[in-house]
Amino acid sequence: MATKNIPILILEDDPAFRDRLNGVCAGIGKTWVVGEIDKALGLLVRQSFRILLLDWNLIQTDPSSFILAINSFQQNASRIALFKFPQLNPVISAMKTGMSDVLWTGQTPEALKAKIEESLSQTKPAPFVHSSVSRLAESLAEKAVEKKMSFSKARKEFSKTFLFQVLGQKKMRRSQLASLMNVSTRTLHRHLSA
Repeated sequence: MATKNIPILILEDDPAFRDRLNGVCAGIGKTWVVGEIDKALGLLVRQSFRILLLDWNLIQTDPSSFILAINSFQQNASRIALFKFPQLNPVISAMKTGMSDVLWTGQTPEALKAKIEESLSQTKPAPFVHSSVSRLAESLAEKAVEKKMSFSKARKEFSKTFLFQVLGQKKMRRSQLASLMNVSTRTLHRHLSA
């Protein structure tokens, strides 16, 4: 399988498992390896990846923010959750958030490689289209990384800026925007006044 140009992000805080994954992935593509969620978020904003190998325990610190970042910047990447030991409820939770597969520390390097290659064959990347919304999200996320702002705070700033921009560009009433976004006007008001 000639795949040396495939960009792969590994987010794992266990050094031994991280090194094993890096060794396996080095034969598949080019790897970026991080052990902290903030560094991973910075990479997700700046670099496109084909495969994301994500430590599920780290993501659980703020799963909605991390998944939002993936959905915003890495829409076409295969997502694989990493576990020390796979347990039913966390695996179900991972799959519900869009993970396509799971890997765990007890697997052999051959099994890890086979699952990663299988993940590659299942997903076909589509070209990423930059819209004004994605450019806005990128600039706000970059500001968050530069200012060392928490991603939760950056997400709130993004929501507020995005909503004001939509209101300004489309001249929508709040009730129409709330309906479009499938939220109550009260929730929308809370976001706009935050």
